[in-house]
Amino acid sequence: MNLERMEELLFYRNLLETDFVQDLKADAPYAALSRLFQNYSNMPKGTNLWHIFLSDFLLQDENSLSLSAEKRGWSHFSHPEFIQREMEILYSLYHLNLSFFFPKEQKAIDSVFRGKVSEAAKTEHFPSYSYEAQLLSFNNKLETAKDAQEFSSILEMEYKEKGVGLFRCHSAFSLEKENIFGTGSSEYCLEGLPLQKYPGFSTLLGYEKEISTLKENTEAFLAGKKANHVLLYGDAGTGKSSCMKALLEEYQSKGLRFVSLFKKDLEGIPFLLQALRERPYFFILYFDDLSFENFEVEYKLLKAVMEGGLEGRADNILLYATSNRRHLVKENLSDKNDIEYQEDLHHSDTTEEKLSLADRFGLSILFQKPAYTLYQKIVLSLANKYKLSISEEKLLTMANAWSIRRGAATGRTAEQFIQSLLVQKKD
Repeated sequence: MNLERMEELLFYRNLLETDFVQDLKADAPYAALSRLFQNYSNMPKGTNLWHIFLSDFLLQDENSLSLSAEKRGWSHFSHPEFIQREMEILYSLYHLNLSFFFPKEQKAIDSVFRGKVSEAAKTEHFPSYSYEAQLLSFNNKLETAKDAQEFSSILEMEYKEKGVGLFRCHSAFSLEKENIFGTGSSEYCLEGLPLQKYPGFSTLLGYEKEISTLKENTEAFLAGKKANHVLLYGDAGTGKSSCMKALLEEYQSKGLRFVSLFKKDLEGIPFLLQALRERPYFFILYFDDLSFENFEVEYKLLKAVMEGGLEGRADNILLYATSNRRHLVKENLSDKNDIEYQEDLHHSDTTEEKLSLADRFGLSILFQKPAYTLYQKIVLSLANKYKLSISEEKLLTMANAWSIRRGAATGRTAEQFIQSLLVQKKD
């Protein structure tokens, strides 16, 4: 078999448009080989780069077949005989030895297209949370398939359990605007943020009750039960943002996804609702440090989004926000005097309008500044974590002076203090 069979693909035809395949079809095999090295040079020694390329493509290609498997498997697909046909082609392609494109250096090329890496080497090469580790693990499963049917079962199970495409490969996203060439207009798109490991809840000392309430709501959401939009509010530096990162760290393996948003992104939320509501994940639209000034009226759009329009609220989307303000929209004393100074016949309406945004968060959790003894406990915990060899008495004296200079004794202050010591620390 050669690459001509690829033309018979029905669902995974995007494979034909990849730069690697285009180079091979254009009789430029060395250009194709160069792309493999550029994209996968960080793989373990001896990795079959053709297998990795094809596995990477299968994990990322969103088509009617892969999306069907992600949502409810292939048992409901209208024409299963075409699935079997597609899998036979993919299985044959996967086991195709591309060394024949390089007849002059067969021996050197064989390691690129016929290599196989031990499972131990794969699991040790990358952090477990990284996409590369997941790619290697998936590829290892495909390498064990004895026939097209087993290949199909592995692929379907991967899609059902972990998904496909952008949401399979990332757990956090940003909303971007892309200009459409030659039109002068733009459109929204989601961009995956690099996978990383966030500190867990164990680092947030003194907020066990608040964390428990947040986790309870989130676990109900992930279980398909009714859950509330959430507002974390309170003093600066108390761990509200860190709490959200810990939430993603703990539940991303259960299908939780974050879309990080700013006020400038509010007009793009209708796009998000349409793009996310049919995917089998649970999305949190996350606004960090959310607040509005008097002259900003975008909060009215946010209220409508939280309530849901005629199509209703999406069961798999919630809004979580952090803020130093309880009511999010700045309030003035003049709000109570609108009838006198601004000819507002119903002066209470102005205040009610501003309060109504915060009211739409069904769950509001207060994060207060910790007691000073807790601040000291956080300092000692961080010092132990980073193995600082300073006596407790001296450490707390320095931490006290630091908090006075900074004008606060919070978790953030404690972390900044320890970071300053680490900068001064000599190996």
